[in-house]
Amino acid sequence: MIYLDGSRFFFDIEGCFSNLCEKAREENKDSEPDKNASEFSKCFAKFFGTKPEFVKAGKDYKTLLEGIFGGKAKAIVPEFDISAENFADAFEAEPVFVKKTPDMKIKAENLAAAANEKGAELIFISNPCCPTGLEIAPAEIKKLCSLTEAKVVVDESFCVDESVSVLSTVSETENLIVLKKIRFGGEPVFACGKNLPEFDCKISASEQAVGKVIFEKNSAIKTAQRKLLDSRDSLYIRIKKLAIKYDALERLYRAKGNCVFFKVKDAEERAKKLLDMGISVYSKDGYFCVFAGEKDENEAVLKALEEILK
Repeated sequence: MIYLDGSRFFFDIEGCFSNLCEKAREENKDSEPDKNASEFSKCFAKFFGTKPEFVKAGKDYKTLLEGIFGGKAKAIVPEFDISAENFADAFEAEPVFVKKTPDMKIKAENLAAAANEKGAELIFISNPCCPTGLEIAPAEIKKLCSLTEAKVVVDESFCVDESVSVLSTVSETENLIVLKKIRFGGEPVFACGKNLPEFDCKISASEQAVGKVIFEKNSAIKTAQRKLLDSRDSLYIRIKKLAIKYDALERLYRAKGNCVFFKVKDAEERAKKLLDMGISVYSKDGYFCVFAGEKDENEAVLKALEEILK
């Protein structure tokens, strides 16, 4: 089975330094973990160029968000946003969904107006959006922060191009929090924001140790970022050719995240055919989202897509 539905990350970052990672795990397996993951967070801050005092870590989204917000919260989330939908489930939030335009865009004014009207504590968006792959310009996110007192939580875990990141604006924006999921060390999630509270990160000592090894040997992270960008671009170009060739692929959106998003005629039926062929992609309400994978995985999904689009 080939999974290009967002459930798996195609590049094994830890595998590049497997011996060092195994040694770090073994040496720290019985150690008491640092509840604040201070050294791990400093490594994250150094790599991404932000201040360590702004960084907090959590074992997963639920741990991180409950640590920051303390439990249930009323949240504004846009439709067609996997990250926001998963957030609502993990955090037990009371979500208020805001519709997007036909071109899958959403305006700062609409999100802010909904948050202010509903008295929401936070607005949660992914950037670039997953699954659409469309980015929200940093200027638009700054504008959103200025239009509401709600916390603006931007999940950049699907970002493959740091030029669209708003991480650098955290220090000048009181109500902005940027999240990034890391694909090693147990896949924790980091938050960057001003005045974030202390809480138990629930990351084991062994996973913190592995994370520090990878950040110190950061060539693997940079390689993963480059390969992911190349894979996404190649996938987009090839699917664009299918869009020109087959009418069943009704609309293709310009990908900016780690996936390619497009509208498909009879999508539910065609998604089932893909599954029967051993390929899983994200499918919802007439749209497909194919996440970038290894070269052979991309080749397999492209061949299968052409077959079902005929």
